[in-house]
Amino acid sequence: MRKISTILFCSFFWTVINAQDQKCDGSFAMNVKGKWVREEDNIVSPEKSYPRTQYNQLNTKIDKIAALFQLAYPNPTGIEAKWYRSIRGDAVIKNGPVPYQFNSLYQGWYCNQNLHKLMLGSETGTWAFVWVNSFGWFMTDQYDKAGITIEGVNAYMLPKKIGEWKGFPVYEHSAKQNEKVVLITRNNQLPYRPVSRLQFLQSMKTKVEGQKKEQIDAQRKYPVRSDAEEEVAKQKGLAAYSKQRPGHEASYLKDYKTAKQLKEEGIQRTENYFQDRLKPIDDALNNMDKNELQQPAIVDNNYISFFKKFTTEEKGGRMMVFINNDYFNLQLPRSTPQMIVLYWSWDKYGAAVNFNKAMEENFQVDKLKEMIDK
Repeated sequence: MRKISTILFCSFFWTVINAQDQKCDGSFAMNVKGKWVREEDNIVSPEKSYPRTQYNQLNTKIDKIAALFQLAYPNPTGIEAKWYRSIRGDAVIKNGPVPYQFNSLYQGWYCNQNLHKLMLGSETGTWAFVWVNSFGWFMTDQYDKAGITIEGVNAYMLPKKIGEWKGFPVYEHSAKQNEKVVLITRNNQLPYRPVSRLQFLQSMKTKVEGQKKEQIDAQRKYPVRSDAEEEVAKQKGLAAYSKQRPGHEASYLKDYKTAKQLKEEGIQRTENYFQDRLKPIDDALNNMDKNELQQPAIVDNNYISFFKKFTTEEKGGRMMVFINNDYFNLQLPRSTPQMIVLYWSWDKYGAAVNFNKAMEENFQVDKLKEMIDK
């Protein structure tokens, strides 16, 4: 009797486990009804010249943006949608509009096969941001700063355009995949200006010449042996060589180079290296006419280490730009959106792909456009 009871219990136990396994699968997790959850505000190193007593003006704008996301994706499915406000970073230009942003992340439900239950993922690659009065991930110091200055300000590499969406150009983030970046500005105006070929070449020449001087000066300051010390070192080396290869001392003396000679050879190699880098720059400056030199500088990713020639965006080049201070209207209230960057990325699993589809089809990007200068 006990044996039969044990068999029945085991049968029941495995039936439950199998039922849980059948229920707890990818398709079930994908259909879990999620919700929108508001997280704590994130205020980190905000613009110092903007008073905290006026943050409510920024929060009102962020809340309007949050409403657009909830309208585009009203019923999170297989996902928990979390959002929060953020006020951080300095104004793009002095006394310019204050930067602030909407942040959201989308954590997917998944089936934990070891525990046989649904769990909410702690990591996610599905995000959406709206940066107001900031370039955000459209152009970043980490990935897009060009490494040269133009007219005393930093130059940047414009991200690559990958298409259009609802009448807006779409760009790719420099370090991520499965993402879209949209820059929204006032009509027919841009918050950046192209760097001309002339500006680029002049800046690069100054940079390379500065590097050349720095390295050669450091090499020239490097101490070497005196003539007496050199003779001692030479004879010591000759004695050691003679023990290893008796009768070949003449070969050692023929090939021997003093520390001074080696130092000069090193300096000459540095000189040649930098001359090779400067030659294509000088050739471009000397051979291009005035109109060619005023065209935008479009370069490939090797321009810093070894510029060879200009290229085109069709061939994978990126335009070099710098901030257009004249774009920003300092007469408007500082909370007014003057430029907006919309960004979203998504994981490759089903629920995240559905989020991307909802964004592409339902998000009213024209409503962000309407916020500009208002």
